[in-house]
Amino acid sequence: MSTTPLFIITGLSGAGKTTTSKALRKIATNFYVFDMDILVENQDFQKASCQWMTIARYNSLNQKPTVLLGAVPEPYNLEACKDFQAFKTIHTALLHCHFDDRYKRLRARGGVWTPQNILSTIEKAERHYKEAQAKGMTIINTSLYTAEEVAIKLNYWVEDLLQDKEKEVP
Repeated sequence: MSTTPLFIITGLSGAGKTTTSKALRKIATNFYVFDMDILVENQDFQKASCQWMTIARYNSLNQKPTVLLGAVPEPYNLEACKDFQAFKTIHTALLHCHFDDRYKRLRARGGVWTPQNILSTIEKAERHYKEAQAKGMTIINTSLYTAEEVAIKLNYWVEDLLQDKEKEVP
């Protein structure tokens, strides 16, 4: 069983995960930060999910927690990976943004991001937001802050949870 928690920062396309991961990596000192998309080959998100869980487990064995930024649970299904069971503590936060901002961000990407695909993603993102609210999950609205400010907020979130873990009596 892992002795360090796993941190998952989720959000649908356009929420700012990739941009935030770059900013968070620059300031994180007590944990590793990874954008889950960098391991995806041929759209095989499940393989990438399991690779990330193995990396996170090995990081934990070395007493350094992992923060993963990706669209969990879809298309990344971490729970289906054998190494997921190694973590007794998993903390999840949601990156979310205003409708207009997500539309602009996805439209700027071009490619598969047609107006119809964008609107579908926005509808899904709103459902995820409501689900996260109902669960009492930490939510950061990336429309209100720069990527650096979001990274600072996430860094505090992780560090606070790590400090709480240190206070626990074994």
